[in-house]
Order: sequence, then C-alpha cells, then structure tokens
Amino acid sequence: MGRIGVSYEEVATAAQEVQGKGKSPTVDNVRLVIGTGSKSTIARHLRDWRNQQGIARGSDGAIPSELLGLVKGLWERLRDTVEQKGYEYQCESDEKVKQIQQQLIQSHQQHASLQVQYHQLEEKWHQQTKTTNELQDALAFEQKEKAKIAERSASQESHRQEQQSEIERLHQLLKHVQNNLEHYQNTTQQLRQEQALHNEKQHNEYEQRLSVLQQQMTSISAEKLSYQARYEQTNQALENVQLKQDALSQVAHEAQTKYHLLSQEYARLAQQYQNQSNDLETKKQSVIETQIKLATYVEKINTLEKSLVKADDKIQILRDNFSFISQEKANLEGQIKQFQQGISLKQAESL
Repeated sequence: MGRIGVSYEEVATAAQEVQGKGKSPTVDNVRLVIGTGSKSTIARHLRDWRNQQGIARGSDGAIPSELLGLVKGLWERLRDTVEQKGYEYQCESDEKVKQIQQQLIQSHQQHASLQVQYHQLEEKWHQQTKTTNELQDALAFEQKEKAKIAERSASQESHRQEQQSEIERLHQLLKHVQNNLEHYQNTTQQLRQEQALHNEKQHNEYEQRLSVLQQQMTSISAEKLSYQARYEQTNQALENVQLKQDALSQVAHEAQTKYHLLSQEYARLAQQYQNQSNDLETKKQSVIETQIKLATYVEKINTLEKSLVKADDKIQILRDNFSFISQEKANLEGQIKQFQQGISLKQAESL
C-alpha cells in the first residue's frame, strides 16, 4: 500500500515533470515519478491540479511553474539525444580508425612484397654473373686449346691437312662461344638497367607517399589547434548561458511567489466586497487597481517566458556545437596518434 499523506505540491510538481517529458499526467505516471502514495489521494490532488491549470490559463496565467516543468523535461530529452549522438559519432570514428589501420597494414605488406621482388632480382643477377664468368673461363680454355693446336700444326706440317678441318671446327666453336658471351653480356646489362629503373621508380613512389603523409599530419595538427580553440570558446559560452538560465529561474520563482501573494490579496478583497456592499464604489476601485497590478505582473511573466524560450534555443545550439566539436577533437587525436605511430615504425625500419 502507498503511504498516506502525499501533498498537493508533490503531485503538482510530478505532473509538471511528466508533462515536460511529453507524456500525459495520469495517476500511474505521476505515482511512478513520486515513487509512493495512494492512488485515490494522487487522483484527488491531480484533479485539483488540473482545475487549477484551467483557472490559471483562463484568468491569471500561472505559466512559470509549468514552464519550469517543461524546461526540466526538455533538458532530460536533450541530454538523452546528445548521449545517443555521441555514441553514434564514437562508432563512426572507430570505423574510420579501423580503415586507416587496414590501409597502413596494406602499405607495409606492399613494401615487404617489393623488397622480396628486389632480392629475387638481385639473386637472379648474381646467377647470370656466375654464368658469364663460367663462359669466360670456357673461352679462355678454348683459346689455350687453339694455341696448342697451332703449335702442333707448326711441328707437324705433314698432318696439316688433317688438322685443318679440326682447326676450322674449333674456329666455329669459338665464334659460337663468343656470340653466346656477347648475348649474355647484353642480356645482363639490360637486366641491370631495368632493375635500376624499377628500384628508382619504387623509391620515388615511397618518397611521395611519405611526403603526402607528412603534409596530412601537418594539416591535422593545425586543425586540432583550431578545434581546441573553438572548444574552449564554446565551453565558455555554455557556462555563461547556464548562469543566465539560473538567474532567469530565480526571477521566475520570485515572480511566482509574488503571484501567490497577489492571489491571496485578490481573495481578501473579494471577501471584503461581499461583506461591505454599502461601500461598493470604493471596493470596485480597489479591484480595478488590483487587476492593473495583475496585468503588470502577467506582462512581466510573459516577458520572462520569452526569455526562457530564447535561452532554451541558445542552449540547444551550444549543446549541438559542443557535442560535434568534442567528437571531432577525439577523432582527430586518434588519427594523429595513428599517423605518429606509422611514421615512428617507418623511421625504425629505415634505421
């Protein structure tokens, strides 16, 4: 069972808070905010509150208390929206960081693959050099054999005809070997040139990528400083708006207190009017003066209401700017950290 003795003020405050959240001020919703209380008692106070709300809107315009409840509810809804957007921005920034990390990994893999290809080409060039040396040794050996055959031809003139055919064969073999040697030398030179051009092209591409990354890092650093300055300015403006809102709330509370005092004074004057019918003209004049005062206070309350609406709009804009700038700052800091780590790794590898 709910406790007995829930006051009218508690029910009225809870109903205004529920109404500020965009919900209907029913008995269950009001009891959910209070947390306790008898439903019959809450229903009675809620009925009185609704009647008071009707009188207030029709005659004396009790707007500040309702506005306070609306502002409180709107503030909670604004806070939930800002938190949701912050979570979405965080997910988006995490996804961008993952993409940058994947691109960096692919760049490292491509660099490793190019190094493997370079080592393979270098090994192939060594093999071709070895083959050329072997052919040169074979040529020297053939030249020695040719010298021996010439000496035999000089000493054995009688067998010149028989050795002549062998000499011609050796000449053809020597010519063939020389042709092969020239072919291998040309091929080796061409491979060296192609390898040098390929290595130079890869080196230039790597230097260009490193220059682009350094430029991006410089640009991001400048943007970070700019966003930090904007963040500090926005934070200061938000604090000023909050101070103004507190001051307006205090003024609204004071106006509401004065309104209750004036309501009591109006009731007292009405009672005197009923009891003193002989002094009707004098009491009418008093009622007119009281109504003039009420109109003045209603005008002041309307002015305060407009000020509260403008302050609420400014708070909404500043909250959106603050959330966006905070998210951009976190995003830029993450990207700068990733670029710095990548550059440190590349410098370590180059060393």
